[in-house]
Amino acid sequence: MTLITFPYREEQSKILGRIYRPVARVKLKSENEWYPSWMYIDSGADITLIPRSVGDLLGFEVERERIVDISGVGGGNVPVIIKEIMIDIGGGIFDARVAWALIEDVPPLLGRMDVFLIFEAIFKEWEKVVVFNKRGVKKEAIGR
Repeated sequence: MTLITFPYREEQSKILGRIYRPVARVKLKSENEWYPSWMYIDSGADITLIPRSVGDLLGFEVERERIVDISGVGGGNVPVIIKEIMIDIGGGIFDARVAWALIEDVPPLLGRMDVFLIFEAIFKEWEKVVVFNKRGVKKEAIGR
């Protein structure tokens, strides 16, 4: 069992004042190198979401025929392309599907799909930390 702890990030909200949000330091792999990124841990997000600039950095190319729209809490549609990349969370490296937003105005979100099959996420609000518990799961058990 491998435990990885990430402290919440203190931020200022226009509505709520000072708040603490769960974030994780991850690495995203392009064809040749790893890029570090802070991502909001969003257990309500079906899939990991990255903004346009991050996909550009990873070397993604727009394939018009693969563009789909996703929507979130606000109901607005965001055009994305689903890609598969390698993600490293605390030394746990795995393949994951990500939604590459074709707009910049989206936060980087670490969603459930593929990530929560590898890690159990334990949100400790009272300590302002989230603990990732790496499960001993073989790739074949994931069904991909």
